[in-house]
Amino acid sequence: MTNQSTIPNDAAIIYASLDQLYLHDLNPRQDVAQEHVETLADSIRTCGLLQNLGGIQDDDGKIGIVSGGRRLRALAYLAETSPDFKGATSIPVLLARDLEQAEFCANAENTAREALDPADEIRAYGRMAKSNANAEAIASAFGVTVAHVKGRLKLANLPDAALEALKAKTINLSAAQKMTTAQDEKLVHEALQGIAEGRLSNVSQLDHFLHPKAAMATDRRAVFVGVEAYEAGGGKITRDLFSEDVFFEDQEILDEAFAAQLAGAAEQVRVSDGWAWVETHGEAYLGWNFIEDNKFARVYPVEGVLSDDQMERYEDLCEMADNDVLNAEGEEELAGLHVILEGAFTDEQKAHAGCVVYVDQSGGLKVEAGLIRPEDKKPAISAGVLQTPAHGSGEDKAPKNPYSQKLRDDLEAIKLAALQKAMLDQPDLLLDLLAFQLSGATGFRDVFDVSLGTPSNTPSVEAGFEIDKRLSKPGVSPADAWGVDLKKAFASFKKKGPKHRAAELTRHLAKLLNGGDAIFHEVLSEKAGADIRKVWTPTAENLFKRVSGPMLETIYGDLLDLTPTSTEAKAFAKLKKAEKAKTLEDLFSNETKQKLLGVTAAQKARIEAWLPDYYV
Repeated sequence: MTNQSTIPNDAAIIYASLDQLYLHDLNPRQDVAQEHVETLADSIRTCGLLQNLGGIQDDDGKIGIVSGGRRLRALAYLAETSPDFKGATSIPVLLARDLEQAEFCANAENTAREALDPADEIRAYGRMAKSNANAEAIASAFGVTVAHVKGRLKLANLPDAALEALKAKTINLSAAQKMTTAQDEKLVHEALQGIAEGRLSNVSQLDHFLHPKAAMATDRRAVFVGVEAYEAGGGKITRDLFSEDVFFEDQEILDEAFAAQLAGAAEQVRVSDGWAWVETHGEAYLGWNFIEDNKFARVYPVEGVLSDDQMERYEDLCEMADNDVLNAEGEEELAGLHVILEGAFTDEQKAHAGCVVYVDQSGGLKVEAGLIRPEDKKPAISAGVLQTPAHGSGEDKAPKNPYSQKLRDDLEAIKLAALQKAMLDQPDLLLDLLAFQLSGATGFRDVFDVSLGTPSNTPSVEAGFEIDKRLSKPGVSPADAWGVDLKKAFASFKKKGPKHRAAELTRHLAKLLNGGDAIFHEVLSEKAGADIRKVWTPTAENLFKRVSGPMLETIYGDLLDLTPTSTEAKAFAKLKKAEKAKTLEDLFSNETKQKLLGVTAAQKARIEAWLPDYYV
């Protein structure tokens, strides 16, 4: 029916027979395709007339329809084609008093139409689809987009229990959409029960519940293998029709495809690069002690040498890169010179060494090259590819170092002092290096000899607490930077510029801040404008349930200017402690409750600034 807020006070709804009605000249729908009329007729036959017509009555008793022209035609079509149709004798029509009001009704209808409840809409579209109406026809009948209809039709196959839950608002549309991916209707019913009991409270939990044995498309194995290879091995894919989520339902098949594809990639690396051997590693990274545990030795690429002209050009390009004035062509040239400098493994090295191939967390293929197995070390030494280890014995024993350990320590100290002296004139470079280390990119190889802890800035009860995302961003584990070329990583870091450096320094130094002693902490807080209530709001869980009942009564009275003998204060005092805690939580966060309690502007300001006296 027409939204009541659009009905003029002196307009009224009457019930007329079809033979009393005709299409008025004011009706904006003078021309309608017959197929649209027939589709709407199917809708009316299935769902009934969901909205009244609007018209104006002539002196002879006839009613000219000014709004609802398609509905009038559909009713006439039903009367002609369906002898058993009973809806042609009692048609609701909103009558206008005059032409001006009729024109108002004709124009207002399209903007005041009340949408169907999503569950009812889904059922209505589903019934029409079963009557062979396509999405375009349904969209035309209901005055919505084709995309909207297609989305609703995807939900039409849900069990009735899910649609009833959607109508009752015990699940939302997002949850209903997720349920369309379930492979078993039983899982949908169990998920509805889990939502009702509070065990499934977010989309991520619902995904896992509906696909307990599935891997997401973002899983490194799925990224590496790809849909085509997985399906070729007999794996089943489920696509979320309402998002880009894809579920690889059979992880055993995924593991088999992953292992086969990794083995194939390893063999390709061996053949194309000429290594003596290649092994695969199933994890997403090589641990920091991987080389030691496997007793590998390693060789490194033989560095290239730049000509004098190339070296001069390289230095010029590096300077331009440091000043952020290097164009794309220059970057490509610099990258080419880097390749020369980095060098390459020789054929002799490859004849005695191999590599380990693995897939990282993002699904990319990684190769750790230049590794020599224990059984290959002696032949590699004999070939001059690998030097004799210092701890060897007999013929393998390396010559004694002419510098004592104490002298070597002194020489290293002198070298460090020279570097530190030079750095005194390079404050920007020092800041770059500090930010670089704080970012975690150096792994276990510290550039500065600083030991930095991580002061706790998150309470054990996180309800009502919201930390700045810059402080909550996960740090980089030193293991993540294992084997990273520091030279390349630092060059990449510097390319991001001073703004990135400043942001990293600010973020990490802020995370390391502990404020010193209590007095200095207060000084810093005042200078910085620290405000506890910007990150924390008192709730029953994080505070009120954790203090005594008398304290709650004092807080309540102070905030609302109540005397202990007032009716409101006495009523609050009679509540159970849990009820007191909930009442105070509502006082802090529920505007409706504040209005019901008559909270004044001054009291509201006091509530918004309130802190436990612990902080005083």
